[in-house]
Amino acid sequence: MKNDMKTELRKSSFTLTREPLTRPVASAAHGHAGRRRLRCCGIALLFALAAATGRAHVVPPEQFHPVVESYRRLTFLLNLNPVLWDEVKTDADRVAAELEQISKPRADAYRAAINNAVAKPTAPTKDGDEPAGPEVRREAARAVFEASTRVLAESIATELERLKASTNDRSRAAQHLDLARKLWAGFEHEIKATDQPMFKEIGLCWLKLATALGSAPLLGQGASPIDARSVQEESDEILAYVKECYASFKAPPGRALAPVPLGSKTFNPRAAIPAKLPPGSDINKQRPRPRQILNMVARGVDETETPLVAFGDMTFDSSLIFGEPARSLGISCNNCHNKGVTNPQFKIAGLTRYGGGLDVSSAFFAPHANNSLFDPLDTPDLRGIRFTAPYGRNGRFSSLRDFIRNVIVNEFNGPEPDPIVVDSMLAYMMEFDFLPNPALNKDGTLSDKAPPPARRGEKLFHKPFPQMNGMSCASCHVPSSHFVDHRRHDIGSVQGAEDNSLDRALDTPTLLSARFTAPYFHDGSLATLKDVVQWFDRQYALKLDESQVGELTAYLETVGDGTEPYEDNPDLAAPGEVQEQYFFMASWEFLREKGKPELADLLFRSVAQELRNEKWGLKFPEAQEVAERMAQLADDATAANKAGQSDTVEAKVAEFRKLYTENKSLIDGDAAPGTPKALVASVSDSKEKTLASTPGPRRLADRLDGGEPATSEAGGAK
Repeated sequence: MKNDMKTELRKSSFTLTREPLTRPVASAAHGHAGRRRLRCCGIALLFALAAATGRAHVVPPEQFHPVVESYRRLTFLLNLNPVLWDEVKTDADRVAAELEQISKPRADAYRAAINNAVAKPTAPTKDGDEPAGPEVRREAARAVFEASTRVLAESIATELERLKASTNDRSRAAQHLDLARKLWAGFEHEIKATDQPMFKEIGLCWLKLATALGSAPLLGQGASPIDARSVQEESDEILAYVKECYASFKAPPGRALAPVPLGSKTFNPRAAIPAKLPPGSDINKQRPRPRQILNMVARGVDETETPLVAFGDMTFDSSLIFGEPARSLGISCNNCHNKGVTNPQFKIAGLTRYGGGLDVSSAFFAPHANNSLFDPLDTPDLRGIRFTAPYGRNGRFSSLRDFIRNVIVNEFNGPEPDPIVVDSMLAYMMEFDFLPNPALNKDGTLSDKAPPPARRGEKLFHKPFPQMNGMSCASCHVPSSHFVDHRRHDIGSVQGAEDNSLDRALDTPTLLSARFTAPYFHDGSLATLKDVVQWFDRQYALKLDESQVGELTAYLETVGDGTEPYEDNPDLAAPGEVQEQYFFMASWEFLREKGKPELADLLFRSVAQELRNEKWGLKFPEAQEVAERMAQLADDATAANKAGQSDTVEAKVAEFRKLYTENKSLIDGDAAPGTPKALVASVSDSKEKTLASTPGPRRLADRLDGGEPATSEAGGAK
């Protein structure tokens, strides 16, 4: 619901510093003019950064030059096990294409080096030969990475030399500077982490270069000439650093492959490099938000009265229950299962084959549990999960509690969770309901509201086929049992380890709400429900004609349909998320009584983090200030909790709650700043009366159309 990406996915920026540079300024006049231009550029940069950060929690993808994008992704892929060599070669070809602009023979040599390196781990094995071992893979990855790093450095150097030679042509010089700066972004993340002094120094050089190009006249006035001397000096300093650190680059042993500046005198070998996702990744939650139905809320229960569920809701949305790198990337259960529902746009290059899938047994998230296979799984829908055991795509867990623990510890590298964490997440997930479906009777048969093609498809669904050993689709997807049979079957969609191996069985997934959970199958390889029907038709030679395929598809779409699958009003998203944090605070007293200060710390830190993520979506700046103040109170509670000052914690929590309730109309966007309290109270009373007279949810996030609550029989959405 709340926890969106906190990854460092913003454009790289120059860093201004007051520290003295390592070389003297040539003259006072030159220095003063440079500083004046730097102030102007710095002010413009600050405004640009302010505009970039003053947005809601949705994080746009990084914008890299295509060569840098390929280099960054290639580097990420080479650190995985297994390495996706075909994808590596595709990215290396893009790097080579840029190198051709410098020298075709040099590009050909680079391609040959890549092909030779990749050939070793990918060579087909002959009968009786052992396949290439891990050391061969590592050496090939190292060779590709080193060659690619040197090529990128060479491209940067070439553009800087061209810049120096173009000071008589402002337009051409600007093009070379722009490209050189964009290519530099390929190394910038690691330099910033491991060589802060030179990160600042080089950042200042880029800023001075931009200033040194001067400006063209506007309406014949105000032209400033190119400062050729500054162009030469600043370019030479960057060139010296690039050549010193990357011209003959060799990856350091015992470290992940990363372009660290080993040749720099100020390189810090002990510095940690923050986790960073490769270009092409998207871990934002989908919009519009899926509608989530909690059974207890649908029955009129307020989450503040169920502290265990409230804490489970919070932990489901918190990246802090995971280990690195998921924690620092801001990935929580809620990113993949947004409001408990499949997020089809989630993808991480090298770990995802189809949108919505992820290789959860990879070396990136939990090296200790890496199975050395590229086997991404489609993210399952969690609606109605209490009815769909066993768990995991292959049904390897009969207990949902065990499955939750495995996700935390062995998929996302988290510490062993406190039993209350697992119990609370279990309690929360056990409230997940399917979408209500008026086309279904309570026994799973179609009601009179189902369309005629679906009714004809229902007969096909129940028809035994001799090609399937006399079974029907309904034999496994039992309509009266939420369309599952709680068993595992080998339907032929998994490639076994060898011929006749018995390792291909998968859990039977439910068909309820399936219309909104594409793509399909365990690996997400089928895009539509029609594709699913056609797959079974081919796999089992059912010989369905076109009309039968359409009717069976219509049946699946009708069974998988539901009332109000998405929240209609996007303006309610941020206020609803802020309200969630207010609900989460209901678990404080429970944690205090259980003597769990470490879990209270988790609560307060997560709430503060989420408030700062979500405040940007609030309608009024004053509401954003209230949300920030709430976050500060959560910070204060964290500090007091760590100091063992329980009375102070109690006071901060009380102030947090009071601040929210007093400003709820402002946060909801119902009352503008300065609205008289009497009028605010009148609006609030009117809404409460409307909600009280209408069956269903009593929460802001449940209202799907700008003020009216959901009125379906099954209740409202959380």
